[in-house]
Amino acid sequence: MNALENQSESELQELLNNTARILNEKREAKRKEAMAQIQHIADVAGLTVVIKEERKKKSEPAVANEATYQHPEKPELIWNGQGATPRWLKDFIKSGRNKAEFEVAKPAD
Repeated sequence: MNALENQSESELQELLNNTARILNEKREAKRKEAMAQIQHIADVAGLTVVIKEERKKKSEPAVANEATYQHPEKPELIWNGQGATPRWLKDFIKSGRNKAEFEVAKPAD
């Protein structure tokens, strides 16, 4: 049995959040390194480089969102309630099921 399968939902969510945070930190470090290399090359070539950075949206969390809805037979199919409704949930709703049936219970803090 996989070690992840033995963990609780809250432990898995914490692992997911920590993984997303570390991944974001590594991507940011790689981006800064690339910008420094570009600036160095431009300096050596006697060029001026202007790098426009994408503005970060304040409304987006830095870590993964918790799952709000989950497929009853395929737990890997989750949806956090943002964006387009996934096909599996649409199909259940079309068949007469209620969206509330697929809500994931929030772990108690």
